Formats: sequence, C-alpha cells, structure tokens
Amino acid sequence: MTPCLMLTARDALHDRIDGLESGAEDYVTKPFEMSELVARVRTLMRRPAVLATLIASFADIAVDPLQRTMTCDGRTILLAPAELQVMLCLIEAAGRTVRHSILEHAAWGLGEAVTPNALEVTVHRLRKKLTSIGATTRLTNIRGAGFMLREA
Repeated sequence: MTPCLMLTARDALHDRIDGLESGAEDYVTKPFEMSELVARVRTLMRRPAVLATLIASFADIAVDPLQRTMTCDGRTILLAPAELQVMLCLIEAAGRTVRHSILEHAAWGLGEAVTPNALEVTVHRLRKKLTSIGATTRLTNIRGAGFMLREA
C-alpha cells in the first residue's frame, strides 16, 4: 500500500479529520517548512508496508477487489468500480456509519465531477445486487449521517 500524505491549505479541525478518516496517514497544512515535509515523508516511507487482505468480508458477504466481485453463499456478482469502492469502504467501517462525503471520495476521488445523486444511485444498485445474491446483509441509510452495513 502506498502511504498518503495530504498537503493542503485547509486547516480547520473538520478538514483534518475528514482527510485522516479518508485514508491519509498524515496531514500537513500550508504554510509549512520544507524540512518538516521532508521529515514527514521519510517517516511515512520508513513504515512497513501493510499487505491488504485480498478478500474483504462482512457478515454473509465477501468482496474480492481484484476480481471486482461480491459473493454470498456461492452466488457471485460483478461490481462496477464505484460500487466496489463504496462496498470496501463500508466493509472497512465494520457496521459503523460512513458519511456521504467519505463514500463519494472513495468512489470518485476529489478531482472527478459527480452528480448530486450519484451516491444514492450507486447505493440503490448495491442494494439490488445484495438481494440478487441472497445476502441478508443490509445497506442502510442513517438519515443525515451516511450509510452503514447491517447484519440481518
């Protein structure tokens, strides 16, 4: 896994928290001293590489990122790239609520223009796919907070 250091002018507490919760290992705000940035990069590079598990699972579902598939009881379905990233993010949260902004960032990144309802469309498709493979796991909307996976 490649380490991620966020370098930004956004220095509010909620911005730093969003950056770290989105997967950054470190967060540096402008203005900064070059010597500090170099030291932080060196620190990140010294950390041992973490090998990601190939199969992510939650309750009765398993997601294979390399094959872009989701499986339940031997039934498998292909996931679109955005669906895959949303599911991996939700599985990583292990039943906790994940904010909309974090799921959007996971699925489309920061640079891609996304329609306002793109996440809802992706969640709708994932719910249909969960049903089609017979999963009892539910993708639930927590009003005003985000989405989460729940065991039935």
